[in-house]
Amino acid sequence: MESINVPALITAVFLLLVLGAVLWYAARVAVPLPEAPAGPPTGALAMERKIIAIVAMLAAMALLFLGYGFREPARQVQAQEQQLDTSIDRGIGSFTTLCFPCHGEKGQGAIVPDSNPQRLAPALDRADLRPTDADTRTKEYDFIFKTIQRGRPGTPMPTWGQIDGGPLLDEQINELTLMIMNGDQQVDYEGKEGTPWQHTSDVITANVAAGLVQMPQQPDVTSQPFYQQLNAQQQQGVTVILQRGCGGCHTIPNIPGAAGTIGPNLGPHDNVPPVSQRPMIATYPNGTVPNNSVDDLSKWIMNPQALKPGTAMPTLGLSQDEATAAAAYLYSITTASQ
Repeated sequence: MESINVPALITAVFLLLVLGAVLWYAARVAVPLPEAPAGPPTGALAMERKIIAIVAMLAAMALLFLGYGFREPARQVQAQEQQLDTSIDRGIGSFTTLCFPCHGEKGQGAIVPDSNPQRLAPALDRADLRPTDADTRTKEYDFIFKTIQRGRPGTPMPTWGQIDGGPLLDEQINELTLMIMNGDQQVDYEGKEGTPWQHTSDVITANVAAGLVQMPQQPDVTSQPFYQQLNAQQQQGVTVILQRGCGGCHTIPNIPGAAGTIGPNLGPHDNVPPVSQRPMIATYPNGTVPNNSVDDLSKWIMNPQALKPGTAMPTLGLSQDEATAAAAYLYSITTASQ
């Protein structure tokens, strides 16, 4: 329910009372006095009627503008919602043209085409990319916009913004950013209601059926020998790692395409042990966050900013079960490949 603008309501009532008083007084003045000569009023009486008419018009104009003011906030909200829907629609068009081969037909992530070794692009249909807090949304918008505009060094993510030599205008990047940040919102696209990710899936599926494009390649893990040896919680952890695109930043043994170099390699390499044998998290060997158990690692995965403010590790919005499952799989790693 919309809140009531009390000051504006009081002003409107006051103006109505003024207008009513003026009209009442005008009606009395319109009746000529018994001793008044026949014919139109003259002198002071005529001037008084003019003043009354002017005051009445001013009061009526004030009421008119006040009524417009009552409507204006709702009109602005409606206009903003329409503009957002238009931007999301255009973002869907850009995504289904340019972005789906790497990020999946419904934003679930995919193996980057022609990458060697295989690289996994992160999922974009994620709750952590849709924060509700205003300040967090502003920061997330800036992060997504700049990532699209400038790319990410050390990953397959290229530069898309024209300012850095890419093909997209800032407004097109804005539309993609808004689509990603509103991925769970119901919008009308080409006469059909659904979320942006449902629409992108429909478009790509139709294009695949028409032979125009190929469906993005998804990593195959469930048939791998290492996966069959995991318990149910560890298998869930593999799913979480794939869905959240952890391999875009980290190298993670056995996960197809998980060859990121931005974050630490989570498997054994050179003289560094697997993550389960590292006494500290974040920086080996001199980190600041203890790593003595699956529980320690799950706390880090769930909310790294709380343990090390300013760390490059993002808060992914995982549930406790998801974070624990991911930690359980990482703790199961003993060799670079299993």
